[in-house]
Amino acid sequence: MALKFYGKKSCITCQKAKAFLEAESVDFEEIPIESQPPSRTVLTQAIDPANVKASLNPRSTIYKEKNLGKTLPDAKTAVTLMLEDPNLIKRPFILKSDGSIYQGFDPDTLRAFLQA
Repeated sequence: MALKFYGKKSCITCQKAKAFLEAESVDFEEIPIESQPPSRTVLTQAIDPANVKASLNPRSTIYKEKNLGKTLPDAKTAVTLMLEDPNLIKRPFILKSDGSIYQGFDPDTLRAFLQA
């Protein structure tokens, strides 16, 4: 199973997820999220309009500058902001060949995602 793994080398969560995938012998393509973010179409699919916050990285500068914790954007605006500043995308961002998407890292839920 080939995955696209969008991450950032300095991201501790990305490092943990990458080590997990390697330990599980999962084949993946590592893509630098800052210079090659997921497409608008993929980001739009990733965001649950009822829970936009789940797809945002609260540690990003733009999240803090725009006070997105209190004034959440709608899904369409969130995608535009993510493309302007890919650091706003919750990492890692993992895309299966079937189009399913996983964000963040938790060993149990990532394992379930991989097995689904």
